[in-house]
Amino acid sequence: MRILGILKPPSKAEHERGRIWAASALAALALLMLMLLVGSPPPEEADLLPEALRASRIPDFGTDVAACRSALNGAGFQTERTPDLSEASGCGYRNAVELTQSLHPYSAPVISSCAAAAALVLWEREVVRPAAQRRYGQQIARIELAAPAYQCRLIAGRRDRRLSEHAHANAIDIKGFTLANGRTVTVEAGWRGLERDRLFLRDVRDGACDYFQAVLSPDYNRAHRDHLHFDLGRDDMCR
Repeated sequence: MRILGILKPPSKAEHERGRIWAASALAALALLMLMLLVGSPPPEEADLLPEALRASRIPDFGTDVAACRSALNGAGFQTERTPDLSEASGCGYRNAVELTQSLHPYSAPVISSCAAAAALVLWEREVVRPAAQRRYGQQIARIELAAPAYQCRLIAGRRDRRLSEHAHANAIDIKGFTLANGRTVTVEAGWRGLERDRLFLRDVRDGACDYFQAVLSPDYNRAHRDHLHFDLGRDDMCR
């Protein structure tokens, strides 16, 4: 007999059917959420498989030459080991490499620390190539070196007789860029020359600061009036 205002309690069969329905609904909801998750692209900032050759790894490459060469090779660049060199003056290098294949030819062989070579090719790829296209509408045919990466000498103009980063093949000096049309843009003439040359040279100078520890230009002092100096030493400068 039913009492007014009080529901009849569910039977055992009805209770079981309700439990099954609830479980099925939860399973369907979980499946829908999983499909949405799988089907959605990762956010732009997600770096699921970061490239081995990237700016954040340059400090590691200073001590892990095998990883440095592997990263360069994986990105399509080639290097060859060069014999170690030691001089009585404290100059010399160990585990240096010659950059034998890069994005652009160089006016002379580039023999440097592997970390410096990695920074150099990243600068070429991420800075020089787009800057040349932006300012000139053409690519670079050759990068002109001011001097070899290795030079056994002191830092110019210092009284503490501190060795230059060149003394350990850890620096690169760039004096200019030859365009695809044959015209050469030099640091010495272009820094205060035509507007597009001034813009291009400052583009490549400023962009180098993302990859090298010290970047010096004619804005720094007269010793750099004709070249851009890049190194991976202890001084943090971008001028």
